[in-house]
Amino acid sequence: MSNGSVERRIRRRSVHRSRSTAVAVSLVVLALVAAWIGTESVLRALGRPPLLADPQTAVDAALRPDAASITVAEVVAVVLVVLGVVLVVLALKPGRQHRSVVEHDRGAVIVDTRIVASTAANAAGRAAGVPEGNASATARGRRTDVRVVPVTGVPVDEHAVEEAVRARLGGLDERFARRVRVHLEQKGTLA
Repeated sequence: MSNGSVERRIRRRSVHRSRSTAVAVSLVVLALVAAWIGTESVLRALGRPPLLADPQTAVDAALRPDAASITVAEVVAVVLVVLGVVLVVLALKPGRQHRSVVEHDRGAVIVDTRIVASTAANAAGRAAGVPEGNASATARGRRTDVRVVPVTGVPVDEHAVEEAVRARLGGLDERFARRVRVHLEQKGTLA
């Protein structure tokens, strides 16, 4: 295996969430159902009473339902449909973690989006000249939203704040600086 393919696998595992938990739970449930059917079949072949329900009796009841078993069948069907939808969503959803890969000359660096948001908030606070708690940011994927609460009586240049955030995030990776949005609150706070 080449060094490049190993590095790509490491990047992918660092950025994408594992689906092994959902697969393991599904397999355990499937194994339990198969074990129950097998146990009930052996008990029926030996002429012993069933543990929970005889599979043949359950099939016969499903084919010729009465009013009570229709309600139970509907509830079981709804639970199975919901479980199936959850499993399909888990299988198809990309499962991304809140991390991004930043290229570096010595290899890839994995950056958490909280680091990107904190860096953006710090740059915005310095550019706006506001206390540390008056600037906050959120980062999702390649988009960064910055919120600045100005100090009452001190004007803040929104464009200068946006450029400062873009410059700081561009130092991490130019992709982070592409989609920056700055929102200045209308009401300020006292210093």
